[in-house]
Amino acid sequence: MAQEKEYILNESFKALLESIFSNPEQSQKLIKAFEELVNGRATTQRLNFENLKNQTIEEIRQELVSKDLFQSEIKRLENLIYSEVARLEGIINTKIAEIKTEIAEIKTEIAEIKTEIAEIKTEFSEQISSAKQKALYWLLGTAVATTVTILSSVWTMMNFMLESLK
Repeated sequence: MAQEKEYILNESFKALLESIFSNPEQSQKLIKAFEELVNGRATTQRLNFENLKNQTIEEIRQELVSKDLFQSEIKRLENLIYSEVARLEGIINTKIAEIKTEIAEIKTEIAEIKTEIAEIKTEFSEQISSAKQKALYWLLGTAVATTVTILSSVWTMMNFMLESLK
């Protein structure tokens, strides 16, 4: 059987332990207890740091995912992401098509409104023109009536004067 290495506490750690108690005897007992623990005499099963290290490494290896499993999981996630992106692109493209349809409908309505405005302008222009023509006829009628009235008044006065002179 290989000779076990005995561990001895360094002086700075011993000084730290001695500073915990004011009684030097208690400090020495604490130092002795630490040396027993470190050297494996404090337990019924000898602590072997190499065995603990190997056991820990093995447990970590078992917990770690293998490279192939990791790559397959990454591939699965990539495929999931690509399918989700494709689904979202489809939704976005559908919404864009709907918006384009709505825009086309709005453009059609705007064109119809422009046509209606043009018709209203034409009708309004016709009504203004008709009103101008009626106003002109009324003005001409009034001018003729006024002229006739003036002429008949003048005629009546002249006739009266001529009658008076006779």
